[in-house]
Amino acid sequence: MPTSLLEDNPYSGQSDEELAEKSRKRDEFAFQELMHRYMRQIFNFSRQYSKTAEDAEDIAQDTFFKVWKYINKYTKDRQFRPWLYTIARNTALDFLKKKKASVFSELDDTDNDLQFADTLEDKEPLAPDILDKSASADVVNKALESLHPDHRAVLILHYREEMTFDEIAVVIKRPMNTVKSWHRRALFKLRDILSESHHI
Repeated sequence: MPTSLLEDNPYSGQSDEELAEKSRKRDEFAFQELMHRYMRQIFNFSRQYSKTAEDAEDIAQDTFFKVWKYINKYTKDRQFRPWLYTIARNTALDFLKKKKASVFSELDDTDNDLQFADTLEDKEPLAPDILDKSASADVVNKALESLHPDHRAVLILHYREEMTFDEIAVVIKRPMNTVKSWHRRALFKLRDILSESHHI
């Protein structure tokens, strides 16, 4: 992995899109800056799909290898971050298929998969900071592990990475209604699991 650049380097003040455009022209320093910005986030995102930190590291490394390899397909009129996370998700799913670790039956949901529960008003919304680091971080992480990988990823992208539902829809290649449905379902299940843990 290339060494990260210093904080006062001339690339640090440039936008992701500017760095991606320079990377298209095979500017390795611009690409190193992108890696410096996103390697940790992509590792954490990959961890939602993998069983071990070692696998997540492999997925993250492979993601950036693919980004460098296919950076010429990036167009400057699109946001870089959703494009990067799309590659990360596809890399994670390919990794799991090769290991034959999972069969994602829930990914076969129809485009407008809105169940009755999804239409109900949530009287007790789950606080967004539930995913923040706290004394209950271990409990929350264990609860997250019980969710479907893509449902878990929606929560991580929305609350930790602060992506909009539009951006997440681009990443997981699903309509925004499906993203919202998965988001609501994941919150309901996560809250139920956490509520049960408090009674133990």
